[in-house]
Amino acid sequence: MGVGISVVIVLIVAFFILKSIISFSLRIIGIVLLIAIAAFTIWICSEKPDMHKPFSLNTIEYLFKINKDGSVTTTKQITKTVIKDEAEESAR
Repeated sequence: MGVGISVVIVLIVAFFILKSIISFSLRIIGIVLLIAIAAFTIWICSEKPDMHKPFSLNTIEYLFKINKDGSVTTTKQITKTVIKDEAEESAR
């Protein structure tokens, strides 16, 4: 996390230095920064694709139905999505 913050600070400082020293247009500097950020993101994803732990996601839906007699029927539906690590699966 500290490396990411440092990279953002360095990119911001580099942006201001480039803007003040070289009279490039803002569009060209923005494109260069966008390419640098995209390259850094691709590099991080290729070096450490397993940076986060596997996780699960629960979606809870409540369905309300109003009956003809004025009463309300409630239905609760839970959908669970689990993203597991392949190494963890093969260890079992």
